[in-house]
Amino acid sequence: MSVLFHHQARPRRLAPRQPRGQSPAASRPSASSSRGRLGTSRCFNPSQAETPISLDEAPRLRKWKTDVPQSKYLRDLAGPAGSGSAQEASNDDGKPLTLCAVDMGTNSFHMVIVKADAGGNVVVVEQMKEEVRILGGAGSFNVILEDKEAEAISVLKRIQNIAVSKACDAVRLVGTSAVREARNGNAFLRHVQEETGLQVEVISGQEEARLVYLGAMQAVPIRDKDVLVVDIGGGSTEILYGQRGKPAFAISLQLGHLRLFEQCIGPLAEDGHIPAERIQECRSTVQLVLNETGIKEDLEGLVGGRMSEHIDVAVGCSGTIERVGAMVSAMNAGREGGLLDVSAEAAGLAEPRSKVLYTVYDNLEEGKFTRQGLADLVGALSSCKTRKERSSLPGMNLKRVDLIVTGALILEGIMDYLQLDSMTVSPFALREGIIFDTLTKTIEGFEPTPCIRRDSVMHLATRFDTENRLRSAEHSARLAKQLLGSLRKGPKPPRALEILDERHEFLLEAAILLHSVGIFVNHAKHHKHAYYIIKNSDVLLGFTPMEVEILALLALYHRKKYPSPKKTMMSGLPKEVQDRVMLMTAILRVCVALDRRNTAAAVESIQVLQDEEGETCVLVACPGADCDGAINDISFELWAVRQELPFLKKILKRAFSVVEGDVHPGEAKDSYVSS
Repeated sequence: MSVLFHHQARPRRLAPRQPRGQSPAASRPSASSSRGRLGTSRCFNPSQAETPISLDEAPRLRKWKTDVPQSKYLRDLAGPAGSGSAQEASNDDGKPLTLCAVDMGTNSFHMVIVKADAGGNVVVVEQMKEEVRILGGAGSFNVILEDKEAEAISVLKRIQNIAVSKACDAVRLVGTSAVREARNGNAFLRHVQEETGLQVEVISGQEEARLVYLGAMQAVPIRDKDVLVVDIGGGSTEILYGQRGKPAFAISLQLGHLRLFEQCIGPLAEDGHIPAERIQECRSTVQLVLNETGIKEDLEGLVGGRMSEHIDVAVGCSGTIERVGAMVSAMNAGREGGLLDVSAEAAGLAEPRSKVLYTVYDNLEEGKFTRQGLADLVGALSSCKTRKERSSLPGMNLKRVDLIVTGALILEGIMDYLQLDSMTVSPFALREGIIFDTLTKTIEGFEPTPCIRRDSVMHLATRFDTENRLRSAEHSARLAKQLLGSLRKGPKPPRALEILDERHEFLLEAAILLHSVGIFVNHAKHHKHAYYIIKNSDVLLGFTPMEVEILALLALYHRKKYPSPKKTMMSGLPKEVQDRVMLMTAILRVCVALDRRNTAAAVESIQVLQDEEGETCVLVACPGADCDGAINDISFELWAVRQELPFLKKILKRAFSVVEGDVHPGEAKDSYVSS
């Protein structure tokens, strides 16, 4: 039977211990060595598989209360003259909590270093990925050969040097499938410690699934949903069912893209051709493993019916599923006659050749692909006669040109087996789960944030809110949402609005929340200071470099001069980005003007009246009322809006005027941030 989680009884720990002299593989079923047949690793009760370790037994980890320091410029600004929290919450030496997490996978090692504070704000400092196939070349013997051990230790030494240079307070290394299964796993771990002084934490498949789920919850909005999480690694695949943020079922399959490739495909010819019979053997093997596990029966027994009807969303983690999702999207874009590259760069949201740390999704439609789209991708991969043909497929990463075949076949088998119609990609997986799991154990009262992008914006806005302007900014952001919604409901919505999708609307709202942070420096040129603070801040996690540039430009142009493609700040941007900045600036300036006196109450709501021809628009600003029922005077706000209407008219190509409307007491306020 697969193990069901009993979340409340779960022991808290920092790292698992294994009895001295016991092999990591001692308590798990052995993998089948026959070709075309892979085993499964059943999940064990955490209290049986791992020994809890208290904080006192882990001297390298400390409880901490601190604010995340920004760049030197921001750190100097937010010193004693700021809110005071930096001094009050600092530890004795004033340093931030810096953590390094390493996922020692079967195919590659992944490292991430972050800084974090007790409020759940996390800043990525460094990341690295190195291909290290620990069990490569060992055939079916499941041993780590000397050359692979030397390569792994060399990579770990580089990681250690980076961690030292970043002054990490703790380094947490987690070994997964390959280390769990290696017959000489204990010897390998001992050699790693002798050479580097680092201790590797070998986790069970069940614990690996839990950490992946924890990481995914920080990247996609699934905390309040019933979700099926799939993580395909080089040596194993983890499947977890979570209910409202709590894991309820988990299993680890000895079924990974590297394992399947070596056992069912093997060495390729020089041209990289994969015969059709090898593809079919992979499919048969995947189906055999899934049937033997009885996952479907266990899950359907748990939810009381067909799995696909009782989950809100299926989420895929790991680089393999990320690449599959990117390729499916790229193929769809190609069929529609659009761009073949669906990366942030192609969408106009990233600078060419810029390195994007993470993309965090605010809704479940972003990063989503369908089972039919995956089937089309598998068909395209299977039809390629050579490695060169595979490498030319849209969205292909050349480093995965061979292994993506088996990865896609595993995913296809799982989605068919569980009848999942679609899957949303999570950019966070095991290593991020390690980070957040460590933070919950080392920072008293730490709670992972439900939406990293939103909370990072609020963190920056709050940090520099010296004159209580944030409440007014929140109100302006609500009005912006009302304004856009009303414009789109007209008989002939302005065509210019077509370039703003949900992600860009979130950027607009975030920019409104941040537009006044420059007042922290001074009033005279606070729009310029706001540009610098946003541009150089390192707390805006989940935003691409181009998105940060857009936020900074919107803050720069929220007052004084208007943006223009001819200006130096704009001229180097792609045309579509210039158009979006111009449009978002026009809307931002109107909505900031609607609360010119920073009362967050003068104008209660805004709507747009449009004629049938779509040539004339009237903004109706409805004033609010105080607790005694007196109607607010909004004459100053109306004057401020009139100053901004010519630019709005130029961008939307509509004639605009503004009038005061009737009071609508008790009108509900919309949320000011997209989620």
